[in-house]
Amino acid sequence: MKKTKELSPGGQGQSIICGIDLGTTNSCISYLKDGKPFVIAVEGSSPILPSVVSFDEQNGRMLVGREAINRLSVYPHHTVRSIKRQMGKDTTVQLGSKELSPAEVSSFILRRLIEKAQQSTGLAVKQAVITVPAYFNDAQRRATITAGELAGVEVLRIVNEPTAASLVYDYVTGIDTLNTPYILVYDLGGGTFDVSILEIRGEIKEVLASCGDTNLGGDDFDQRLIDMFMRHLEEKTGVTLSAEELPLQVRLKDIAERTKIALSDSPYVNVKEASVTRINGESVNLNLEVSRDEYETMIKDLVDKTIDKVNEALREAGLSSGEISEVLLVGGATRTPLVQRSIDAIFDIPIQHSVDPDLCVALGAAVQGGLIIGQPLGHILLDVTSHSLGVKTADNFDFSTGEADHFSVIIRRNTKIPVRRAESYYTMVHNQEGVNVEVYQGESISCKDNTLIGEFFFELKPAPENSTVTTEFAYDKEGIVHITVDQKGYDNRKEVTLDVRTRKIKDKDAANGGDDEKVLNYIISKYKALCNKEDIDKTSRNELIDIGERYERALRDKEDDKVIDDLEASLIELIEEIEESLEDLE
Repeated sequence: MKKTKELSPGGQGQSIICGIDLGTTNSCISYLKDGKPFVIAVEGSSPILPSVVSFDEQNGRMLVGREAINRLSVYPHHTVRSIKRQMGKDTTVQLGSKELSPAEVSSFILRRLIEKAQQSTGLAVKQAVITVPAYFNDAQRRATITAGELAGVEVLRIVNEPTAASLVYDYVTGIDTLNTPYILVYDLGGGTFDVSILEIRGEIKEVLASCGDTNLGGDDFDQRLIDMFMRHLEEKTGVTLSAEELPLQVRLKDIAERTKIALSDSPYVNVKEASVTRINGESVNLNLEVSRDEYETMIKDLVDKTIDKVNEALREAGLSSGEISEVLLVGGATRTPLVQRSIDAIFDIPIQHSVDPDLCVALGAAVQGGLIIGQPLGHILLDVTSHSLGVKTADNFDFSTGEADHFSVIIRRNTKIPVRRAESYYTMVHNQEGVNVEVYQGESISCKDNTLIGEFFFELKPAPENSTVTTEFAYDKEGIVHITVDQKGYDNRKEVTLDVRTRKIKDKDAANGGDDEKVLNYIISKYKALCNKEDIDKTSRNELIDIGERYERALRDKEDDKVIDDLEASLIELIEEIEESLEDLE
């Protein structure tokens, strides 16, 4: 175990209090270190543990997370997911030969989180704060406490998820809760939806209203895509497929989740999956393109239900939308562009999503644990986009002057970076020769009120009017935006880089590579130097070597730019984390 200066909370021996978000789809665990909450890696380098449990009958082992998901299609009757929707019910779940209550199933998820936390920190986890939806009833809360006790921890407190989210935002720079009397927390997770309005009076937070739906979340978004895939397969084969065919449903669920996530960042997704099922002994492939517009049409009624709940919460709190000072987004499904636009239509203020929506509840639970024992708390300093980034479009084209002035946002202000987002636009005339891509930053819908930070010309191939051109922004931690413009269906694309801080733009096709080479050499030399330091723990060293070698290999093999950019961002982030931990040891 590595040496550390870290003192255990409250002087209770070598142990820590953890904050746990026990979610419908995913769960995570966090703890306080030097007054700051940190999430703990539980699946390789990822802090996200899928809330799936599977019983391995042959070896008598209970598998959790990715191991369980990998068995789902082959052993569907030994595996369970979304158990949170059954918490508090007088029912049992059959996992092969085992019959378990929902609390018992949840305890295996909690136990895995706790084991990973102990391995990562080298400290015992004896106490925990666990979060639940604000509208959970007494039976559901008691079941959550029982699950924690079965997992071997003392549950210090059950905390409402929106309250936990607001706690962590207290420690994010830029949110002044002293001057923010009313906060609305919009929490759309995998299986549940919750909206709460909190009044802030100094250190006191009072929930004025909570509304929600225990059966509305990202899982339901997935089901709309699954239904679409089923219709496509039936039209392709001419065979009516059974919705009760569990292996097919499991396979399509996984494909739907990946498609949904991709559609949050890109306007089109090509779904190509081999052998999703077999008909008359023949393998059937899934091959179709899904557009964001199609997807949003499918889920609009579900999103509208959440907006109805938002308006209901406002009525119950006796407030108008104009009296809300901050809107906080919680839950992975809030990354859906339609969700964000629907919230924007109600509130005339920027929505806050500078903390990862998948992690902020667990981080807030760790803060709550620190408050319970009186631990001094510091501030989280997160790297976020300081301004919205987008391009000028002709939405409000003035034919009298021949000018366009509409600001189309691609990356919103206060989005945590690194981030990648894309939007689709359309040509105005037949055989349009090209488009001048003007990149702006600011918060006004009018470009003239924002700041032009770069522009370049993109030559188009002959195409009909209203042809699709996609624009993708990839914003890295160094303040560099990698812009890709693609004329959809014409094998025509252009890539440039833009330094938001210096407003310098570079065409990748014209670059000589000199400056890029220096940056690449610096990153590689930095990671190799860290690998040789003795104070780095084994887990961090192995992860550093793994990502570093993959990054070098990707550069050497000239892999796709997206692969290289993602690896580079991961490597830089890990280098910074390790350097910060080494500073703490000095």
